[in-house]
Amino acid sequence: MVLFIYQFTWGFVLYRFINSIVTPLMHRYPGNALAPDAVQLFLAEAQFRLMKTDLSHAYLWLLFGLLIIRMLVTPLIDAGVFYSLHHTHLNSGYRFFRGIKQLGGAFFLYYILRIVLTLAPLYWIIPMARKSIAGYVAYDDLLLKLLPYAGACLVYGYLINLCFTFVQMAKTTEHHPFKSLWIIIRHALVILSLTALILLITGAVTIIAMAASLIWAGLIALIGYQLYRLIHVFCRLWLLTSQYQVWMSKTDSHSV
Repeated sequence: MVLFIYQFTWGFVLYRFINSIVTPLMHRYPGNALAPDAVQLFLAEAQFRLMKTDLSHAYLWLLFGLLIIRMLVTPLIDAGVFYSLHHTHLNSGYRFFRGIKQLGGAFFLYYILRIVLTLAPLYWIIPMARKSIAGYVAYDDLLLKLLPYAGACLVYGYLINLCFTFVQMAKTTEHHPFKSLWIIIRHALVILSLTALILLITGAVTIIAMAASLIWAGLIALIGYQLYRLIHVFCRLWLLTSQYQVWMSKTDSHSV
């Protein structure tokens, strides 16, 4: 429930933030009632105000502040969840906050390191993308060229996330972090198969929820979307607890 409330609150804040920017802007959009030249003038004015004035600075700083808050809160919640998984004999509320107290600092360092490693490929990709943009006229060809790099970055980012998930489990269960990497290498097929299966189920639920929101718009879609968020949190915890069970079974077998 804490995870659901956290996701709901974060989504609501982002919704209000984006709505406060987009709604006034759309009120000024010419639409189909005026000539096409009016739309071109609107786009030219928007580009000028974004590029030549400080109009976007306040929004960017606010977005940066929200990002910093999320970066501070996320590792603390992860610490409470991981500690709760390993200490089920304790009271649920007590063990969650005790996990934040005991593991919060270490998990925050892991979180920063994970972000740095995840963003590291951008050091090479951004210059390459700039050269590609400068050399291509058709956007279709440009997207086709950059698509493999984007896919590789997604796979790389997920593998980094998977590695740090098991590193956090090692910290929670008082094992050496490098032992988690060794277990991932030795049992990669089991771990990746389990992860892929649950991700496929999560993806299917997401597609169904998005399709339902398009078909039944209005209050029903809003209620359905909130139920989807709850199911999505359940699937995340399902994946995490499954990985935890794999970790415990492999560490127990190695200790024996």
